[in-house]
Amino acid sequence: MGACSMSKKEIILGGLNCAHCAEVINEKVSKLEEIEYCNLNFINKKLTLEIACDSNIDEDLVIKKVIKMINDIEPGLDIKVLRDEKINNKKVEIALGGLNCAHCGEEIGNKVSKLDNVIQSNLNFISKKLTFEVAKNVDEKLVTEEIIKIINDTEPGLDIKVSFSDTKTKKENKEEVEISNKGDLIKLIIGSIMYIFGIFQTATGFESKFANIVFLMVYLIVGYDVLLKALKNASKGRVFDENFLMSIATVGAVIIGEVPEAVGVMLFYKIGEYLQDIAVGKSRKSITSLMQIRPDSANLKVGSEIKVVSPEEVSIGDIIVVKPGEKIPLDGVVVDGFSMVDTSALTGESVLREIGVGESALSGFINKNALLTIEVTKEFGESTVSKILDLVENASSKKSKTENFISKFAKYYTPFVLISAMVIAFIPPLVVPNAEFLDWFYRGLVFLVVSCPCALVLSIPLSFFSGIGNSSKHGILIKGSNYLEALKNVDTVVFDKTGTLTKGVFKVTKVSPVGISEKELIEYAAYAEANSNHPIAKSIVNYYKESIDLEKITYFEEIAAHGIKVKYNDLHILAGNDKLMSSENILYFPTDDIGTVVYIAVNGAYRGYIVISDEIKEDSKEAIKNLKLSGVKEVVMLTGDNEKVANKIANELGIDKVYSNLLPNEKVDRLEDIFKEKLPKEKVAFVGDGINDAPVLARADVGIAMGALGSDAAIEAADVVLMTDEPSKIAKAIEISRKTNKIVWQNIVFALGVKAIVLILSAGGVATMWEAIFADVGVALIAVLNAMRVMK
Repeated sequence: MGACSMSKKEIILGGLNCAHCAEVINEKVSKLEEIEYCNLNFINKKLTLEIACDSNIDEDLVIKKVIKMINDIEPGLDIKVLRDEKINNKKVEIALGGLNCAHCGEEIGNKVSKLDNVIQSNLNFISKKLTFEVAKNVDEKLVTEEIIKIINDTEPGLDIKVSFSDTKTKKENKEEVEISNKGDLIKLIIGSIMYIFGIFQTATGFESKFANIVFLMVYLIVGYDVLLKALKNASKGRVFDENFLMSIATVGAVIIGEVPEAVGVMLFYKIGEYLQDIAVGKSRKSITSLMQIRPDSANLKVGSEIKVVSPEEVSIGDIIVVKPGEKIPLDGVVVDGFSMVDTSALTGESVLREIGVGESALSGFINKNALLTIEVTKEFGESTVSKILDLVENASSKKSKTENFISKFAKYYTPFVLISAMVIAFIPPLVVPNAEFLDWFYRGLVFLVVSCPCALVLSIPLSFFSGIGNSSKHGILIKGSNYLEALKNVDTVVFDKTGTLTKGVFKVTKVSPVGISEKELIEYAAYAEANSNHPIAKSIVNYYKESIDLEKITYFEEIAAHGIKVKYNDLHILAGNDKLMSSENILYFPTDDIGTVVYIAVNGAYRGYIVISDEIKEDSKEAIKNLKLSGVKEVVMLTGDNEKVANKIANELGIDKVYSNLLPNEKVDRLEDIFKEKLPKEKVAFVGDGINDAPVLARADVGIAMGALGSDAAIEAADVVLMTDEPSKIAKAIEISRKTNKIVWQNIVFALGVKAIVLILSAGGVATMWEAIFADVGVALIAVLNAMRVMK
């Protein structure tokens, strides 16, 4: 029998903020008999597993068992399975033209996500797009056929377009939707004219069979598709569907002789649905117009010729040409040309930026005034524009607590109202003296019309999606509605100092030698720092200005949070802070100068110090002020810098609390201390550069990476990504979050309030089907229009 090795798997648990839940997950998973080793790192939200080596163990089934266990303990997490090797899973997109029922969309999404061969899926109702991934060894066409069957069973009659690659179908879908809308409009106009004619006949006393025939013709013209869907759904046991409920209510009204009212309800239901569809369409266009950064083509240079190709066809190392007025299609480095570029699509900033030879040019920038020749450094799928579009389009997969609540509420609301309708229709005539069956039956029918929760299921996700779209317009990328919702409760904002509140551009401001010349002190310091990438080290090397011969450095050691040891020309040089001097038993003279102080010792003798200062960003003070005006109770700064420098910056900016002299791992410890002082509802946001601060970003309730333009590490590490270096945008993100959540709760209170009132009135025999139709499609339309205000 051949050797067998254990399989190692890693699972990312996005959104895991409960330390106790993490412990429970780790404990339960470790007890599975297939698991040899298990460790859940709460800081980076990563669960590492080693699956036992056994030919009878199906790894995929084990992973599914683990994921089910995680969902049972802490539902709503964003779970991603990382494989041992990079597996190119097959991604499929299905455009669902004509999908107007939010409740049906959610049902389709739930059913698809439970399929065995689907690794992950997301149905974005706003863009009417279902995306899913299957493993590379699975036939994606067979899975797609199975999913299309689910779609047709759940919501028949949709215009389904399948894309097995990144081919663009947006234009085709848009045209087809518009044609569909025109067809619906024609039916509604014809139906309305005939309905008015029927009402006129009735009003003038011309009560005849002909009037009823007109009404029934209107009913069939306008509502035949509703009746058809209702029959198909009923045959599959789906009696909680909006079409079935509307059909039962109106057919019941016809049977008891309320023909004009039944037809009017169906007509105005369809008109409301049509207007609602237009409103959602406009909202969708408003959101997508903010993200019109996807390039249509690239000018590929092949020899002396220019070939226009799709961006997906361009490879790393290829040369592309970008003409004035064109979008830069892929990330790269400028090899020829100098131009001004508009970065507003990525950063939200209208000020043009200069780029020239040797500088990075990111996809999504618009070239303004001169020809640029660019060498491509990333494939289109890995480019900045692709990552941003993916973040915004898939943000709806990370649902907020409010969305999850509405989803659960919708599952119980409709059955409850349906059962109540049956009770109202049939019980009172049996137990209440002199109760008329037709009267109570009518009241039950009114209940049915109000039973659909679409106003909430549609408007709540739309509000959050609009909030995410509005944020992207300002250069703020929010990775999910859960983070957008969490921002509203942020009452403590913790900042890293260097590169966040300060520019991170260090300059030598003072040189103080002891027993040697200033030139010698700078020379020793420059050679000590020559192999370091730290900004302070670079500032000293730049100040030296002489060329450095690295071969003269025969020993180099960088000690974290202390400094550097080198051997240069047989001299043992120490360059670092007071901790380094103390640990090496160097007799030195501490200085009171404000700034980052680098002490220098040569062959065990103290030779002086150099002061390096960092500049505060122009809008840092305004950022702190705006955060406090927005209701943030406490602003904290964490830094590895010395206490004097930290306190000076904190006093200048108005920061409430400072932790200085911190090692990288101590920042997480300080954040844990801050958490202990907070109530469960209060949220802590950490703002850092997204690269060095990844553990702290992961631990915070909301991790915010700033200055992340073009930084893959920043985009991966944080929950919120600011595409510029401006801390003032944090207050803007909180403002958008609070506005979004305010509108969300306006819709919840309004929709539930109106429905509750109409249900009570209908039970009392006061409300008619006209009030019920307002409580259904009228409320949904108003809620959608209210959700669109998030964009403003």
